[in-house]
Amino acid sequence: MYLPTFKPATGCTNASDFVVRCFVARLRAGITVVKHGRSRWCKSRLRVLHVHNDGRSLSWKPAEGEPSTSKRPPKLDLSTCLEVRHAWSPDPQNPLYTGTPILRQKCESANAHKSFALIFKQRTVDITAVTADQCKVLMEGFSALCFRLQVANLQKSKKYARPMPDEDGLSTTASNTLTNSSTPRGAGR
Repeated sequence: MYLPTFKPATGCTNASDFVVRCFVARLRAGITVVKHGRSRWCKSRLRVLHVHNDGRSLSWKPAEGEPSTSKRPPKLDLSTCLEVRHAWSPDPQNPLYTGTPILRQKCESANAHKSFALIFKQRTVDITAVTADQCKVLMEGFSALCFRLQVANLQKSKKYARPMPDEDGLSTTASNTLTNSSTPRGAGR
C-alpha cells in the first residue's frame, strides 16, 4: 500500500502486526540511542527513547549518568511522521546532500551508517544508534509503526465519511493490506 503522507526508510516495507507489536513492546521498555540536539549549542547525548501508553506518542529521557534538564521533552505523535530517513539517503530539500542538516552537522561520518532521522512537519528527531543492527531495527520499526498509525487514521476518517454509491446504487468497500509495499522514490527507473 502506498501512502502519499509517509515515506518509510529505504528497504523497510514490512509493517506486519508482529513487527509493530515487537517494536512497540521494545519501545515501551526504552531504547538507548544518541540523540542529536537541534540547537547549535546543544550537544549530542545518550537518551532513552520510549513510547507512551497510547502506543503513538514518542518521547525520550536522559540515559543513566547523563545530565538532565528542567525542560520536559516533547511528546511527538508518530502518526504525523512524514518520513524515516537514513543518514545516507538523499535530502529532498538539498539533493547534493544526504540525511538532514542536523545529521550533517552533528553526526560524525564514521557513525553515518548507523544514523537516521524521523522527519516531522516542524522538526526532525536525529538519532545515532549504538550499533548498525540497532539502527536497522529502529528504522524498520519506526517505518512500520508510523505507517500503521497513518493507515489506522485513514480508516477512522473513512469510517465517518459517507460511502460513495456504486453505479448500481450499492456501496462497495475495498480491504486494505497492512503491509507497506510503497517503493522509495526513484526506485524502478
